[in-house]
Amino acid sequence: MTTSSHPQAHPQDALEPIAAAVAEVLSCPIELTTDIAPALDAFESAHCLDPRIQPAFTASVLRAFVRDMDRQVVHEIREPLGMAIALVRWDDRLLVIGPYTHEPMHPGVAEEAMSRLGIPSAHLPIYKHYRTRYAIVDAEYVYRGAASLLRAGGGEDALGSLREVEAEGGTIAPGVGEALQSAAFTVIEERYRLEREFMDAVEEGSSEQALSALQRMGRMPQTISYLNTPFLGTTILRIMARVAAQRGGLPPVTVDAISQEYAQRLHRIGHSSDPKRSASFTAQMVTEFCRYVRRHNQREYPPLVRRVADEIDLHLSSHVSTTDLADRLGVSASTLARRFKSATGMTIVAYTAQQRAERAARLLATTTQSVRDIALFVGYDDANYFVKVFREAHGMTPTAYREAHTA
Repeated sequence: MTTSSHPQAHPQDALEPIAAAVAEVLSCPIELTTDIAPALDAFESAHCLDPRIQPAFTASVLRAFVRDMDRQVVHEIREPLGMAIALVRWDDRLLVIGPYTHEPMHPGVAEEAMSRLGIPSAHLPIYKHYRTRYAIVDAEYVYRGAASLLRAGGGEDALGSLREVEAEGGTIAPGVGEALQSAAFTVIEERYRLEREFMDAVEEGSSEQALSALQRMGRMPQTISYLNTPFLGTTILRIMARVAAQRGGLPPVTVDAISQEYAQRLHRIGHSSDPKRSASFTAQMVTEFCRYVRRHNQREYPPLVRRVADEIDLHLSSHVSTTDLADRLGVSASTLARRFKSATGMTIVAYTAQQRAERAARLLATTTQSVRDIALFVGYDDANYFVKVFREAHGMTPTAYREAHTA
């Protein structure tokens, strides 16, 4: 994001935090600049699917629009592919919010748009990938964000609402331009193949193969890659892994618990633009799904015992008694305890302690959380007691374990 070189009129330290906050809330790109022509060139390069079918997002069209647009009025340009951007100009500044879309891509929407614009069906996968790169945002929130930045920059909202502008679309006659798009289409086909490979690996519980597929996807030409879109890429992979894990036999309650845990963690780290941080988070998530699939399918336990083990694994941070589990599963506590001990060789209490120690060990090796926080996370309110239990399981204190298992 570029900023003005006139701090006395538009303090940089006042506008940048507001722009950053608006971008985070809306989850879409924001550009605030005084260097308009290069900024619009960059916008076309980053966000225009194809100048022939999306002329409204080309630099030349946007420059003409910006030149003639009313000052201090928030305009929203909507184009036939279902995308929109908001622009407002005041003083020597231009604010661009977007692209974004107002509606999810329901079944048939993409096909209808392709047909209406005369675009060959071979381009359908490319368009779908393009459209899903961007956030779904309500127009009212876009307007409020733009108006806030306008006022913070010393301007006034002259209209009090969005001025909607319907843009015309372009077209590609059937057969025209296929050579230009064929390379990109090949990339899309390869990505679909790797996505299937990724999901098959998660379904089988193979974290090594799943991460290998992701690495190869990440090395592909970055024409339209959700993997490199902060937040969105990880969210899509979480959904794919969730579907694959359920296909692999993991019970829905387990799948949902893992998915929700990582959704919450992703929300906490925010829309990180650090590729290493995003890659590390994604790898942990995929490995966790695979581990649960593998453990669930490798257990040669009766169904009842497998359900008990899953319940324990999912609720390590809570106190779950044998009576509670028996009530939940519809058997007596004595029957449950006997069957579990017969199948696993351990009591439910011993199994729970073992799983807590294993989970704590993974957290110590892969996170920077404090020992106390990890103790609470795996169900121990007393950190000293946690240290005792952990030492019995691993032969060393949690601090020593972390030092031995981190670089």
